[in-house]
Amino acid sequence: MSWRRFAPASRSTCARAAHAAVQRPASPEAPVSTPPVLGCAELLRLCAAPLALEAYSPLAEYPCLLFDAAGSEHAAPHALSHAAQRLRALPCPVLALGSPAPALLRGVDALLRDAEVALFLDNIARHPLAAMTLVQVLRHNEDADVAQGLLAESLAYATLQAGPEFAAVRAAGFRVPPVAQGDAPAVLLAREDDCLAIRLNRPAARNAYNTAMRDGLFEALQLLRADPSLSRAVVRGEGDCFSVGGDLAEFGCAADPATAHAVRCSRHVGRALHELAPRLVFHLHRACIGAGIELPAFAGRVVARHDTFVQLPELSLGLIPGAGGTVSILRRVGRQRTAWLALSGRRLRAQQALSWGLVDALE
Repeated sequence: MSWRRFAPASRSTCARAAHAAVQRPASPEAPVSTPPVLGCAELLRLCAAPLALEAYSPLAEYPCLLFDAAGSEHAAPHALSHAAQRLRALPCPVLALGSPAPALLRGVDALLRDAEVALFLDNIARHPLAAMTLVQVLRHNEDADVAQGLLAESLAYATLQAGPEFAAVRAAGFRVPPVAQGDAPAVLLAREDDCLAIRLNRPAARNAYNTAMRDGLFEALQLLRADPSLSRAVVRGEGDCFSVGGDLAEFGCAADPATAHAVRCSRHVGRALHELAPRLVFHLHRACIGAGIELPAFAGRVVARHDTFVQLPELSLGLIPGAGGTVSILRRVGRQRTAWLALSGRRLRAQQALSWGLVDALE
């Protein structure tokens, strides 16, 4: 591997670099340095020095920390536990090559293979503030209940909506294909014996998740909650795919991030899905992007067609998953795999989603 090795800087050098960094404003275009690959011994030495990790931050030299976990199983347990505690507090993603010792794993945000390093470093360098916020929310939500997790996600999402990375994406403009606006409701409901059939009904927009769909889903779930004669609800998507996620035509349309946060707190479909999870079955097909997988992941059962793929592309917008994915997906696949999905932006195919536990069965 061609990544350069690390020579630890003095405490004063690291402190000066960090101090200089915070004097300049964060910018999506600001140049960043490629982080070195730390060996396990080097990592433990850095974690033992109070100021040696200050170079790792979106505002300092390196927007993430990368280390090779080889040999970590031979390190002293107390040193590994201390390092994990220090790494978990870092304001940036912590990436590991290989398999860290269990005592160190709690401080790691994502596990990588050598071939994946360049993709992750590039994505993080392009949106370091969003990458930092993502891993911080996931660290918090790993130990939080659902309500606390959704609150943390919404506050973090609102923060990024007001940040420079999302502003740069908005200034560049979204490529939104024109969609004919019909009169059909965004969500269709039908009763079949004791089952409530719910269908996402924006096939021309590939079931992009907009305000009308959110409200329709929320109201359908309230109907399920209020009617004990309904044993379950089955959710499907009309058209070519289940859902491509948030409707880009509505991105940034809220009056302000604080108001958008208030809307999420008032009508959070994810919270309702969690509360009704034992009575919910989702059937997925083809694209399940962003909210198109964040919401189904709350359900008690998720069945995917063999052509299904899931993807979390929010980092490329300077954002994090905002429909509850830092709670729902984390609870299904764990923190490191959720971070891997969000930091990479890669598609996860149905079979791998099944092996991870993101879906429960294939059809």
